[in-house]
Amino acid sequence: MNNERTRTWRSRAVLLLFVVIAAVAVIAASILLRDTSGQPVDTAQEQQAEEAPEKLTDTIAIPQFGWLNLTADSREQTLTFQNPEQNFCWFRISLLLEDGTVLWTSELIAPGEESAPVVLSMPLAAGEYENAVLKYECFRMDEEQTPLNGAEGRLTLKVA
Repeated sequence: MNNERTRTWRSRAVLLLFVVIAAVAVIAASILLRDTSGQPVDTAQEQQAEEAPEKLTDTIAIPQFGWLNLTADSREQTLTFQNPEQNFCWFRISLLLEDGTVLWTSELIAPGEESAPVVLSMPLAAGEYENAVLKYECFRMDEEQTPLNGAEGRLTLKVA
């Protein structure tokens, strides 16, 4: 009976020792691998942030908007438009009213750049102008400025 107690005690001691060693290993690993900034570590996200965006070669990223805010009774606006950095083409952007009246057309915008502030062809009275069109024309960045696919999006102009 004494041998049985000794074996039970030894088994429990070995099991306890195993648990303690495992706990120490987990604690040591968490201390060594912890980020001292207090933020979760996501190395994939950090790598993406450090790398420049990959240039698109078969698609064009075109920003769309549900509405735009404009200043009433003023041709000069603070609004600008950007050509996403990953694009491989120039943008020419136009803003039109529903009836086709062209309010503004940009110069060519290079990838990663933005347009000059919008200067409307005519001031707009306060109100909402539904079904306005934001038109994107895209051009290859070659000597001929070869036209590419473009896009048009409907939006509301909120003029106040």
